[in-house]
Amino acid sequence: MAVLIYPLLGLAVVGFFTVLVIHVAALLGTLYPFEHLFRFLGAGLFVVWFPTVLVSVQLARDFKQKDVWRASLRGCPKWLQRALWIMCGYAWVGFFTLPVIYGGGGESPANTARTMSGGLLAFYSIAACVLYSATKAPEFDKSRHCLNGHHVSPLAKYCEECGAAVQTVLRLGPE
Repeated sequence: MAVLIYPLLGLAVVGFFTVLVIHVAALLGTLYPFEHLFRFLGAGLFVVWFPTVLVSVQLARDFKQKDVWRASLRGCPKWLQRALWIMCGYAWVGFFTLPVIYGGGGESPANTARTMSGGLLAFYSIAACVLYSATKAPEFDKSRHCLNGHHVSPLAKYCEECGAAVQTVLRLGPE
């Protein structure tokens, strides 16, 4: 599965940016160039989503249920995690408000594209973030030490051995 993470990550990122272009075009009222491309992106989501769920289960297998998202996204930088939650919030709110704002809730192709692309944005961004986290989580896990130098678990705030605060230093490259 580790061999497939980078190609799947690439597909998730390409899918995200393609859906973003379609979403912006639908917000501006221009859907014509993307009508045929849109149906492939829904199917493409399943190509990356099933492996993303499997990777997320692997990343969170040793953690409590309440920490599944923290465990699955622990390799992502904080700004990327915040961007993910903003995107998910936008998709959720947009699902209910965009059809009303742009046409009184009618079933026009543009309204369908606006709401569907908003949802696809959320799912592609989740896939991209979880897959990216899977590439960085081993480095993140190795870099966690307390102030006294003891190795600590990935989500611990304090050292299990001495109780000192946790210090995370992510080293990218040779020492």
